[in-house]
Amino acid sequence: MSRRALAALAVAGVVPLACSLPRGAAPTSPSLPPSAPTPSPKPTVELIPTTPAMPTVTSLPAGSGPCQAVATSRFGVYTRPSLLADIFGTFSTDLPAETIASRTTDGWLGFDPGVAQAANIGVFRLRWIPPGAPIDLSGDCASVPVATWAPAPGVCYQMSMGPVEVHAAADPASTVSHTLVIEEFAAITGRTGTGWLFVDGNDGTVPGVIGFIPELAMNANGPCDSIPVLSP
Repeated sequence: MSRRALAALAVAGVVPLACSLPRGAAPTSPSLPPSAPTPSPKPTVELIPTTPAMPTVTSLPAGSGPCQAVATSRFGVYTRPSLLADIFGTFSTDLPAETIASRTTDGWLGFDPGVAQAANIGVFRLRWIPPGAPIDLSGDCASVPVATWAPAPGVCYQMSMGPVEVHAAADPASTVSHTLVIEEFAAITGRTGTGWLFVDGNDGTVPGVIGFIPELAMNANGPCDSIPVLSP
């Protein structure tokens, strides 16, 4: 075979190899795992403190005649001027007007429900309409007297129907520090196993009066079934 033929065969063997390589291809390097995406920062939320909504005090008209309240919608009436007190009943649009006899500085309106209350006297006869209740008022409500004191929720009170002596100790021979008279009220905060009640006039209408009264003289209002027993 001639040298020219051998050269032609050598070129023919190189051409297919050259065609199998990509033109201009860069040398390849080992592949790297994809990097994890950078998380976007979470938006910050500003916490704004909220103030509990306070009931709106009912506006008091300064008309003439007794102050009368009628319900414009159904709502609860309380035994004492506090939302923590027991609900006495419901005041609704089908009930007659109630005459407002007392009010508190924070907007409660008190009325006598006109039901039998043989043991209750004074402010304890009243039932209370909460501030902002759905009512219409007429008459001279601006002149309704403000209660100088009203019972707190959850407290047992002594309502003396006549003179009751307050003793310094649970003993009839002990010193008498005060005599409770009608419409002088004091909280009952304890009882003895010997028939005496401990009263505290600081939660009542006689500040400074504390001591013991005979349990037989008890005329109480409120949650009085679980008066704590005093240690001897």
